[in-house]
Amino acid sequence: MRGPGRVDCAVAIGRPLGEVVTLQVLESSLNCSTGEMLLLWGRLTWRKMCRKLSGMTFSSKANTLVVRQRRVRPGGGVVLRYSSRPAPETFHRDCDTQLFGPWGEIVSPLMSPDGRNVGGCRVFIDVAPRARIAIHALVTNRATGTEGTDASYILIRDIHSLRTTTFRGQQALYWESEGSRAEMEFSQGFLEAQASLRGQYWTLRSRAQERGRTLP
Repeated sequence: MRGPGRVDCAVAIGRPLGEVVTLQVLESSLNCSTGEMLLLWGRLTWRKMCRKLSGMTFSSKANTLVVRQRRVRPGGGVVLRYSSRPAPETFHRDCDTQLFGPWGEIVSPLMSPDGRNVGGCRVFIDVAPRARIAIHALVTNRATGTEGTDASYILIRDIHSLRTTTFRGQQALYWESEGSRAEMEFSQGFLEAQASLRGQYWTLRSRAQERGRTLP
């Protein structure tokens, strides 16, 4: 993360569920007295660092990690190496799925006959750090007598703003995030009702980029 480019840059690292990311700082020329720093964040992780970075090793608690470098002056910066390994403990469920990339298909999980998805299932979506996420999907309900029940719902969380939106019943839903990470949760009641969701997600420009395009 060096060179004459942006003084404020970010990189996202993603691995399959069940792994964690290990980050090693090989070199650092950040000037802490001017406010330069390295920020690390992910699920269950938030850390701000600057001093004595060279040689430091950091491990995430989940399978994704965003690294953001803030520089005051061009040139300098950090050189990093990352790797992954099996997580010592897992936060995800067997029916959870992870989606990466600028666009993709979203399909709700099915209720397993052995009940391994008791408590619901989740879909994690991670895109480029400066992008936002749009989701468009159709929710259908094949079982009778469960339309709009409190136990059957879909939650979509914006990890950046911590905003949670709840969707119930058959509908065509549309949702946008403020940041680059989202989490969809399908309740156990949704799975037991044999309801389903099928749709797509894609990336949008950040709010800052949209405001820049509207300037004369």
